[in-house]
Formats: sequence, structure tokens, C-alpha cells
Amino acid sequence: MASAPFIIIGMHRSGTSLLAKVLERSGIFMGVMKDHNFEAMHFLSLNQQSMWAAGYEWHHPGAPTKEYWKTMPAQVLYREHFKLIGRKAYWLNLLKNPAWGFKDPRTTFTLKMWLSLYPEAKVIHLYRNCDEVIASLQTRNKRKGEVYFEALENSEFCRDLCLKYQKQARSYAAELGNNYLEINYHDLITGDEKSLVQLSDFCAKPVREALEYYLH
Repeated sequence: MASAPFIIIGMHRSGTSLLAKVLERSGIFMGVMKDHNFEAMHFLSLNQQSMWAAGYEWHHPGAPTKEYWKTMPAQVLYREHFKLIGRKAYWLNLLKNPAWGFKDPRTTFTLKMWLSLYPEAKVIHLYRNCDEVIASLQTRNKRKGEVYFEALENSEFCRDLCLKYQKQARSYAAELGNNYLEINYHDLITGDEKSLVQLSDFCAKPVREALEYYLH
């Protein structure tokens, strides 16, 4: 049986891409097929399908109930994550038992769906000051090549959205217990010693060198 994944959740523009890159460089494989935000395409697609089916979007979020979940068998998802062709490749990869994971901010609202497949998943909630999130959202909203949403021009809308994601992410803490870790983005990028030790211990990986690689 494959090891349980590490799952990064948190609001868009909160540094989850950086954290995913740090984890991968530290030895946690985040997927063969990733988009420019370092999101594994198959998990992203299933998250989108589930949210759309329930009438939600990333900027109008909600947690889809079970009848709207769009999943695949865990074994199929594992093969897709590593792009494993054939039974031999699959079993050889299982024997290596590599640490793996994925990130997509939408998972903040679809996490129950993934926990139904991976009940032992380790979840990292990365959060960021909402004022910084708002500024980043509005900058990206004006960037050529990005999808424009008029609602994001309203700072109060963005603040409410940020708080919704944070509240939803924190709602899993009690249930997950030791399998939940919350990290502040500012602590991450400033190399806060306590936070880096917590993250390294949680992932059983040395993350400091990988973080320094991306920050310097």
C-alpha cells in the first residue's frame, strides 16, 4: 500500500506554491504533471469538477457534499501522480515507498473527499496576512494571461474570501490532530526557527536548505 500523501491547503496567493516547491526539493514528490502554480493537474481537475458540480468556484467556495465528489480509486491516482506505466513500474515504486503529496488551494474545501481515500494524510495549512493576500490577488487579476474576475477588484470581497479559506482550513484541525500543521507564511519566508523545526519534524524531511534555495 502506498504511503499517505502530504496535502497543502490554504488561500490562493498565500505561498502554497513556494511551500510545494520546498517540499518537493526536500524529497516529497508533488507530481509529474503540474501547472505553473505547482499544482498536480489530476488533483486540480477533480477538485474543480467537484466544486463545479456543487455550484462552487474557487472565488465562490463551499465544501461539496458527498454526492458531488469526483474521485478515482487511490491506486489509479497514485499511478497518475507518478506516471507509472504497467504493473512492474507500479510495484517497484511502491517498494521504494517515496514520500509524495499535492497542493491546490481548492483542496481547502474538498479535503473531506481526499480524506475518504487517504485517511492518514498529513495536512499542512499555510496561511498569510489577508492584506497581503488581497494585494497579491488584485495584482494577479490585472496580469495579462490570467483570468479576470471583477469581484476581486473589491477589497472587502477579497478579505471575506481569505477569511473563508482560513476558517475552513482550521475546521479540520481537531479531527486531524497530529496530522494537521498550521504554518504562517511570514514565518516561513523569514526562516523562523520554531516553524522550520515544526515543518521538518512533521514531514520528516530537512526543509531549511530547500527553503533557502528558493529564497536566495
